[in-house]
Amino acid sequence: MTDLSAFNITHFAAGSANVRVATLPPLSAPAASSTPDVDDDDDGFSLLSSDDSSNSTSPDLTDSSRTALQLLYPADSINPAARPLGGAEFYAAPLDLSNASSVTLTYSVFFPSTFDWVLGGKLPGLYGGRDGCSGGDPAEDCFSTRLMWRKGGVGELYLYAPKDKQPAALCADPHSVCDAAYGLSIGRGAFRFPAGQWTTVSQTVALNTPGKADGGFALDVNGVRVVQRSDVYYRGTGIRAAAVFSGSRRAMGMRRTFFGGHEEEWATPVDQYVLFRDFAMVKNA
Repeated sequence: MTDLSAFNITHFAAGSANVRVATLPPLSAPAASSTPDVDDDDDGFSLLSSDDSSNSTSPDLTDSSRTALQLLYPADSINPAARPLGGAEFYAAPLDLSNASSVTLTYSVFFPSTFDWVLGGKLPGLYGGRDGCSGGDPAEDCFSTRLMWRKGGVGELYLYAPKDKQPAALCADPHSVCDAAYGLSIGRGAFRFPAGQWTTVSQTVALNTPGKADGGFALDVNGVRVVQRSDVYYRGTGIRAAAVFSGSRRAMGMRRTFFGGHEEEWATPVDQYVLFRDFAMVKNA
C-alpha cells in the first residue's frame, strides 16, 4: 500500500488490504476492459496536498500520469464487517474542522462499464460527533452523509442523523425513503452514476442551530445541483451538541465504501473495483 499520509488517516477500521493506488493515463479515464495498473512502489504518492493553516485541501495534479484510489470488492463480499471483507472503512482528517459549521467534500468516482450494481452500496461522505454513525446506529449524538448507489446506478444521499428529530417534510419528498431501522435515503433517483465514466460529486453540509431543524445539505453531480435541503437536524442541545464535525481537534469524513446492506442478496457475485480521485475539502465557515 502506498503513501496516503496526506489524508491524515486517524483510524483505519477495516479493509486496508482492499485499497490500492492505480496509475491512469494522463487526462483520461481507465479503459473499461482492463484493470488499471497498481503502483506499489511510488512512495511519493500524495492524493491530497494539505496545509494546516488553510481552509481547503485539493488534489495533486502535477504528475504526468494520474493516480486514483482503487477499492476492491471481492466476490461474495457485503461490507467491511463481514467475511469475505469487502471495500474499506477509514477516517481521515486533512483539515482541522473542530470549529467548522459548513464543509464541502468533493471527489470523483469511476464505475467500470461492466460493473454489476447488484442492490447497491455505500460511498464516502462527511461525519460529525463520533465515528461509527452507521449500521443501524440511532445517531443521537452523531451524523454521517455518505452517498449510495442503488440498482442500475441510481444515486442518493444516505443520511444518518437523529431520526426522531427530522421534520416530516424531509421524508415526505417522493424521492426520499426513510427506514427507521437504518439510514434515511434522501433524493433517491435524483441522479445516476453512469458506468464507464467519471462522475464528480460535491456535497456541502451546513450544521443546524443546536436543537433546530435548519441544517443544510447540498449535492452537486458533475456541476449540477441535484439535492438541496435546508431542514436537516444534525445536532441537538446539551450533550448532543457534541455532534459537530469533530470529536477531537481534527476531523473530516469517513472514506467508507462497500456493497450492502447486510444481507447476502446485496453481495457482489464477482470481484469488482471502483476508482476514486480528485478528493478535495473546503471549510466554508
